[in-house]
Amino acid sequence: MFDVLDPLSAAGAQRLREFFREANFTHAEFENRRWLLDLPSRASGNLPFLLDRTREPSVSNLILRWFFLGVPATSKSVASLMPASILALLLECGMLIRDGAGLSPAVMLTPCDQCFFAADTTARMESHASDLVIWPNPTTRLLHQFTIRKPVRATLDLGTGCGIQAVFAANHSQRVTATDLNPRAAEFARFNARLNGVENIECLVGDTFAPVRNRTFDLVLANPPFFITPSSDKIYCENGMELDRYCRRVAREAAAHLNEDGYLQMMFECVQVRGQSWRDRVLEWIHGTGCDVWIFHSYARDVLAYARERIRQTTPALTVEESLPRWMDYYRQRGVEEIHGGILAMRRRTGLNWVRIEEMPLDPNQPFGEAVWQAFACIDFLELHGSDEELLKAHPRLSPDTQLDQQLRQSDGRWQGVGMTLRFTGGIPASMRLDPTVADFLAGLDGRRTLDELVRDLSQRVRADLEIVRPECLAVVRKLVERRFVLP
Repeated sequence: MFDVLDPLSAAGAQRLREFFREANFTHAEFENRRWLLDLPSRASGNLPFLLDRTREPSVSNLILRWFFLGVPATSKSVASLMPASILALLLECGMLIRDGAGLSPAVMLTPCDQCFFAADTTARMESHASDLVIWPNPTTRLLHQFTIRKPVRATLDLGTGCGIQAVFAANHSQRVTATDLNPRAAEFARFNARLNGVENIECLVGDTFAPVRNRTFDLVLANPPFFITPSSDKIYCENGMELDRYCRRVAREAAAHLNEDGYLQMMFECVQVRGQSWRDRVLEWIHGTGCDVWIFHSYARDVLAYARERIRQTTPALTVEESLPRWMDYYRQRGVEEIHGGILAMRRRTGLNWVRIEEMPLDPNQPFGEAVWQAFACIDFLELHGSDEELLKAHPRLSPDTQLDQQLRQSDGRWQGVGMTLRFTGGIPASMRLDPTVADFLAGLDGRRTLDELVRDLSQRVRADLEIVRPECLAVVRKLVERRFVLP
């Protein structure tokens, strides 16, 4: 059992958080100093450059060297920079270890939004230990951005790792359960909950849904060990099932653990094999689950490119050359042509369920959970207003996150309009070409008038037959609601 870290008292945790913020060890500072976004690594060769950037004696640089670069410091050099009470707290909880005349970090610490998350040091990551607990990496952050943050009673963070999803979910959940197969992960999650002043999280150890058998949730968040590799010993990124079957298992089993209108939001990878597209494969995962599903496809890799990327992430540098043939044999024997990845949202709902698949870049620069929730609400609205008569009674409004771009072309010494594009600027990017008449019509969608009133006005303005204008307007509004440009 992992016993390095001891949970802090509430007062001690608050004092540490205040100290880190006062020392400018914050998410905003990491964003401002772009070089802090590169994970320090001896293998990559960037560690000497990061050490040079933090060479000047200061509290900020001391913290960075300890908890980001993983570099020890002498007790003598620390004495003039670090308050004795803070040093005592760091030693007491185990974040620092006294080693003769030196003080060495036992964890890597990452600021994220207003919180702090302890995980394994970069040195331990480079050892490729099977039970690593890794820092909030890009997929962790993507799931964090993706999460729907509506108030709920119960949330499950499946495969919690360092506990980042659980800690943030605690702000909008009455109770959060964080589970992981790795006992060290559960201990890190428990420590990070206390470090961030969060008390409504329970941490359990076990395989997938086993620790919460017969329990249901309003929200399930999962960043499972989805790497598709011939090995299964690194439980933070690999699993013991063939190819993508573990992601399939999580998706199918999650449905039984969702309350009505409960969501699963999950990172995933799947394979494309000879004779079956990745789309058909994922559709089989979710068939018959009783859930509406929205899938965001983020990337595709041929197997050689994928193997090269994953081997470098999971294998010591000296063994990369001998690992590649084994990985490629694994894929070829199973007919794997490509590996695809993305995120999905599943909502349990009684009735006729729907599925949407969209392309989306992997790195959105802002939270988009609200946009995901709005998309489900928009499709619900269309289902409830299936007839023209019902839709005409509605009071639709244009989303505040839309903008209209006009394209102009120089002609005969003047600018001539050649088109208009409606763009969604918040959350999930989207665009749609419009003609000027439709754009003018959309400007009136402010939620105060019924769609019927707006259609009649347009018919009079353009002097067109209402029976011709009405179905065209209804079709446009339905399409715009489905794309989230127009909200119910």
